[in-house]
Amino acid sequence: MGLWGIRFPEFDDNHMPSQSSRTSLPKYRQIEEELRYKILFGHWKPGHQILTEMELCEQYKVSRITIRKAINELENAGYLVRQSGKGTFVTDWQENLEERPVLKSFTNEMHALGKQASTIDVELIETQADRIMSGILSVPEGHPIIQLKRVRAVDEGVVIGYSINTFPFTREFSTNPNDYYESFYEYLGKFGIFFTSALDYLEAMLPPPEVAQKLRIAESEPVLKSVKISHSTDRLFTEYNICYYVGREYRYYVKY
Repeated sequence: MGLWGIRFPEFDDNHMPSQSSRTSLPKYRQIEEELRYKILFGHWKPGHQILTEMELCEQYKVSRITIRKAINELENAGYLVRQSGKGTFVTDWQENLEERPVLKSFTNEMHALGKQASTIDVELIETQADRIMSGILSVPEGHPIIQLKRVRAVDEGVVIGYSINTFPFTREFSTNPNDYYESFYEYLGKFGIFFTSALDYLEAMLPPPEVAQKLRIAESEPVLKSVKISHSTDRLFTEYNICYYVGREYRYYVKY
């Protein structure tokens, strides 16, 4: 599976994870994460030969064992492949992503679990697509986009998630945060936008400080991070979503 990224609070201006989101990880995991983002952000494209182990050792000032462990993790995850006598290369990792044929909004997902979903805080940011986000959302660089940051809760206000939706802006869309307290997918449905497929990635992690604050939990409490890029039925509209769920409150079900 793969992971998509964006310049959110835990990322710096180079689209890489900030120090605050990595200090709780072992060194090899920090390096693994940074190398993975180079792949996912397109710095290293499929077929690209990455630096040698020794070059990476010099760059990160760590032992060869640490670098080898980071590369092994990326190889096991399907991002890299070693070729004897040649080096290590980036795979066509997108072929391994899970594609969902039918999508549910958070509201509908919670309803299916017998819970009542709600939104208790909304922040809306108008900005422009940079080179990376223009590629993810399939819009020209500089195109106006919206970052919608929401704290989600269930039942009697129990905070369960912090989501950040990024999508192309059109004049039909409201820029009033108050218009986004209900289901986002239902809102888009008013404009004839319906999602039928997505690429999805999940991982367990410790929350960055900003996320822990939004979720009202300690930084030592695990969260489930969901990263998803969704496509409308006609493939003309793409939405990028990253959501952090409180581990003790959220369950993810997979049907085979």
